[in-house]
Order: sequence, then structure tokens, then C-alpha cells
Amino acid sequence: MTEEEWDFEEQRADTEMTVAQLIEETELTGESVITLDLEFVPEDEGADTAAFVKALESFGYLASATDPDGRVDVSVLDIPFTVEAIWTHEERTSKIALARGFLPDGWGFWEP
Repeated sequence: MTEEEWDFEEQRADTEMTVAQLIEETELTGESVITLDLEFVPEDEGADTAAFVKALESFGYLASATDPDGRVDVSVLDIPFTVEAIWTHEERTSKIALARGFLPDGWGFWEP
């Protein structure tokens, strides 16, 4: 799948909905600081894991490719729990992923 084929509007809408829901249902606020964890899965056997990890690291992301199914995990330390902060990293890493044969597979977080 290419960047042009990916539905970034839907992806952002999902992120906006999730953040709003969590702020409403938990004690999280836009002032909360989190570690954002993003997951990416290979689209097919042609996915270039080494190039993907190298590109992520060149942007300062912490990347790990130790999953036997080829999943790549990415962490972003100490960001505010806001749509803007999450989306900045989600969009950037998704574009890097799509260019190297990976698909976004969701995100999660933990509060340090």
C-alpha cells in the first residue's frame, strides 16, 4: 500500500475519537505526559525491516523489531496526551512505514 492509498483522514479521526474518549472516561488530561507506543506490521514479504528501523531511528524514534511475526514497535517518550502530539508522531511514522512495506497497526501508551 502506498501513502496515497492510505486513509490518513480516517486514521486521524480514530485517534481524535480515542483521545476524547479516554479524556472523558479516565483521569488523563492534555497535561498528562505519556510514552506513546506505535505498532507496525509488514504488508508482505517485501517489507524492509532494516530500512524501516534505520529511518525511524534517524528521526529519533526508539524502534524494536524483535517480534517473530515481523512487527516493529516504536516508542516516543514524554509527550503530552493530546491529539496534536500523538498525531504528529503517528502520521510521521505511518508515512515512514508505508514507504518501506509496513502498515500501521495501532497505538497505545503508558504513563511514566
